[in-house]
Amino acid sequence: MLDRSKLMQAMHQVSSQIFTDHSAEFDIAYKVWQQINQDATFAYKVRAAAAPMNIPSWQGKLDAAVSVTPATAYQAIAVDGSQIYPDRHQGLGCYLINIGSVVIQYGMPGHGVSLNSHPHFFVGESEEKLPVTPDFVNCRRDAFEFQAGHALSAQYGSDEIPQLLLFDGALIFWHLAAKEIEFQRYFIEQYIATLNALHESRLLCASYISLPKNKELSNLLRLSLCNFDASADPFACIEHVLDTSVAHFYLNPHERSTIFEHTSALSSLYPDHLKPHFIYLHNGTEVARIEIPAWIARDDLLVQRCVSMILDQCMKGNGYPVVLAEAHEQAVVKGTDREFFYHLLAKIGIESKQRIIMSQKSLKKRGIGI
Repeated sequence: MLDRSKLMQAMHQVSSQIFTDHSAEFDIAYKVWQQINQDATFAYKVRAAAAPMNIPSWQGKLDAAVSVTPATAYQAIAVDGSQIYPDRHQGLGCYLINIGSVVIQYGMPGHGVSLNSHPHFFVGESEEKLPVTPDFVNCRRDAFEFQAGHALSAQYGSDEIPQLLLFDGALIFWHLAAKEIEFQRYFIEQYIATLNALHESRLLCASYISLPKNKELSNLLRLSLCNFDASADPFACIEHVLDTSVAHFYLNPHERSTIFEHTSALSSLYPDHLKPHFIYLHNGTEVARIEIPAWIARDDLLVQRCVSMILDQCMKGNGYPVVLAEAHEQAVVKGTDREFFYHLLAKIGIESKQRIIMSQKSLKKRGIGI
């Protein structure tokens, strides 16, 4: 039980550390941002620096702000996932991945909404005999989200109306960067296969990241501050400056940035037509990050379609895409669902005349005696 009075005391003791003033950092960042945009040779200097931090590439003006008009008639599809991890206290290596999906049609006769969720139940190791850790379950959930999204896009796709498949999170596989080769290969092959199928069918897809913490644009400022010598990086000078901070310097509501290409070592894991690109969009409430594959990023018309549909979704959702919010509601596994999951396991065990061995810790949680 939470002792609220003690919590209040603890929070008041460190209250000065909760909300800190970083305005001096932002002032420095703003001045440097203006300087690099007045330097016609800046892009060349960036390429020549070979910096160790994540530095994007771009075409055209670095500070380009493109006006975006919200779409009217279109179809939005989103998928999201949730899970119950294997619980060692339950004595069984079972886990659940629940995939929620939403299809919403706008501006057409008979338009409607389709909501769905589909549970995937697993027992034991993967085909590759990889340990079933929480990281493994998370990556497998991502693979199912991609696959479910492709299936829905193909099912509902039409030449009569624009369509967008929207994912929550990144298309850049940050979560695989530090994994073992076998682990990476197992999931990258699945991810790439689905993204390639979307490309072959010319089905538009993008990912949406709310309140992103990326620092690729702020790294450009750091490069300039250290005179393109990364070994002298003055990181602390603008430590709290994020890409969204930089985007706020020049993006007005309903404007997007230029298109940036992700260039870290992770990009080598993708075929050329699927290499991840990203855009910052001011949706009127926040600056969000949108990630798209290269085949979309290289076509201005497709980029315009994607961003227009995303902006309209954000406006309809008061700052967050409606389809993503609804897909999350379909996917989420609540506490009562979790209890039902374990109750069902126990019931199947009884029917099979098998006893589920639970840890004493798990049993104690179900009834604490004094």
